[in-house]
Amino acid sequence: MISFSLVVDLFEPYRNLIHDLFPKSIIIADHFHVVAQAYRALQSVRIKVMKAYGPSTHECRALKHYWKLLMAKRNQLDYLHYYSRRNFHYSWLSNQEVVERLLDFSPDLEAAYEYYQDLIASISHHSQTLLDQLIKQTNLPSAMKRVKRTLAKHRQEIITSFHTRLTNGPIEGTNNKIKVIKRTAYGYSNFFHFRIRILVSLK
Repeated sequence: MISFSLVVDLFEPYRNLIHDLFPKSIIIADHFHVVAQAYRALQSVRIKVMKAYGPSTHECRALKHYWKLLMAKRNQLDYLHYYSRRNFHYSWLSNQEVVERLLDFSPDLEAAYEYYQDLIASISHHSQTLLDQLIKQTNLPSAMKRVKRTLAKHRQEIITSFHTRLTNGPIEGTNNKIKVIKRTAYGYSNFFHFRIRILVSLK
């Protein structure tokens, strides 16, 4: 019986197929897709808060303009350099302070942000303790509750991923680059030209 490790995303039918074909194989949840679940949930909460405030409010404009800061890793936010921020009455704020003001707009947004950042930390530091804390956490927005259920369902696969360097990251990156090439080219006259462009771009 063939036995090996397989790194997959969180799509359930893949698991059924793997169990049927390779019963003794070890399934590893890919880090990219684990974090992506929380990423999409945080975006969902952000958009919901924007709609609640309305398009003409400064809160909505700020959440739309600075959304990338919310999605960045907390420990990578710049707190040393200050810039005049039009969406905050031209106050001089660091990126870290901008995020703090955005989170003040909504308790749900703050809860979702903290959950997202803690999940990133759990994955980065291979922390089973932090992962278990996230699975037990309560008082979350509905979007993040779905993420929590996913973490609980795939807990062992995520923990297994902490003990291996295996990842689908390079493959996902290549797929994304190919999609960008296809989108920006507005189609190719034939497959040969498309293939050459991919090979040149990916070296």
